[in-house]
Amino acid sequence: MFKLLLYFSVLAVFATAAQAHSHLKASDPAADATVPASPPTLKLTFSMKLVAKFSGVKLTDADGKEVTLGEAATDPTDSKILLVPVPAPLAAGQYTVDWHVVAVDTHRMKGSYKFTIKP
Repeated sequence: MFKLLLYFSVLAVFATAAQAHSHLKASDPAADATVPASPPTLKLTFSMKLVAKFSGVKLTDADGKEVTLGEAATDPTDSKILLVPVPAPLAAGQYTVDWHVVAVDTHRMKGSYKFTIKP
C-alpha cells in the first residue's frame, strides 16, 4: 500500500511540474493561417511570463532562407506576449516561425508553426 501511495505522489508531482512550463497559446499571424499581406510584427502569446533576453524567433521562407527580424521583446503591458518586428515586407509564400522562450520559471520551451502570405 505504501509503494502505491508513493508512486501516485511522485506521479502527481511530475504532472504538476509539466503543467508549469510555458506553452504557446496564440500567435499572429496564426498557425496555418493564410494572411493577405506581410505582418509588421510577429506576436506570440504564451501561458506564462517570459524572460525576453533569453527568448527569440527565427523566421524562414519556403526555401529555408532566414528572414532578418528585429529584436524580440515582451509586450510592455503583458510579459506573456513576445513581439518580433518584421522590418521589411515579406513576399508572398509560406513561412516557418521557430520560437524559443524562457519563462519566469526558468524552463526553456521551443516550437514552430507555419503561416502563408497570399500571392
